[in-house]
Amino acid sequence: MDTVVMVDNDSKWIANYKRMLASFENEFVCEYFRYPEEAMEYIAAHSTAVLVSEVDMPVMSGGELFEMMDMLSPDTVRIVVTQVQDMTKVLDVLNHGRVFKLILKPFFLVEDLATPIKEGLRQYKTQNLEKEFLLRRRQEIEKLNQETQLLQKKIEMKKQGYDRICRAATAVIKGNMSAPVSDFTPEEENFVGDFCEKLLKEFIQYHMYGRQKFNMYMDDLKTQFHDPKQACSLQIYDKSGTEIPAVIMDRIAYGIFLVGFLCWQCLKCYYVEAAVEVEGDHYVLKILCQYPEYQNASKIPYPRIMTLFVRTVRELGGVISDHMVSDIKDQRAAVKLYFRS
Repeated sequence: MDTVVMVDNDSKWIANYKRMLASFENEFVCEYFRYPEEAMEYIAAHSTAVLVSEVDMPVMSGGELFEMMDMLSPDTVRIVVTQVQDMTKVLDVLNHGRVFKLILKPFFLVEDLATPIKEGLRQYKTQNLEKEFLLRRRQEIEKLNQETQLLQKKIEMKKQGYDRICRAATAVIKGNMSAPVSDFTPEEENFVGDFCEKLLKEFIQYHMYGRQKFNMYMDDLKTQFHDPKQACSLQIYDKSGTEIPAVIMDRIAYGIFLVGFLCWQCLKCYYVEAAVEVEGDHYVLKILCQYPEYQNASKIPYPRIMTLFVRTVRELGGVISDHMVSDIKDQRAAVKLYFRS
């Protein structure tokens, strides 16, 4: 129950306060003091919702008591009760004492005293609710700031890792387009340029900036590289049995793109199966690619371009993974890309 402290050096008025507020003992607790010093000791030790004080008192005035409240109990609501004898003194208290209400003596109705006190109690509760609300907001903002800082740190670490991979991927592509292709014909150069541009563009869009969610990206790859009518099949399976970390999933997604894009660009028909599994502390992307035996299975009429494309994709696979194993035999290619969890 909230506490109301009444201070008045006049014992008759103290008796009047007790009589008028007796019927409200179930609503709030009242403590009565004739001396401000005693009231201060009580307030310093007890939570006080409302302070009602006479202004004109000897030794310590009501205005001085209100000033002390700024240190003792700044949230306590202050009400002045006085008989106006010196308007200047009253105005000074009202202007500097953070006074909520003014009650003028003499008064004879209970409501003249009880109503301002009840309003003061409501104000006290409102202040506390606002204070609690602001405290919660500050705590939530602080928590959000901490989470944001942590997220920014993770993003920066991720960006640094991706930048490193992107620089390596760019170096692979530039290296494969320099000396070995210096004697290519304009038509061959166009083949190589379009192929490498697509590789780097896809890397930047998905791997660097997380263009879309993994499952959506897998559906997109199937749309691009899976065409049963043309005997082109791309099958993707998640056999890991766990939730794959996003930073690994990004690289796995690009690894599947590399193989799918290579087959789509180079072969008239093919069967590609990509499966994600767990081996020890690694996630492994296992890719099996099969293509027909006949010589005209290739879309590209330039053997050395085919060799260049395969070499570029293989080197990019080595860049995005922690370890790579590959085997090509007859019309079958098997690749395992390892990603540390």
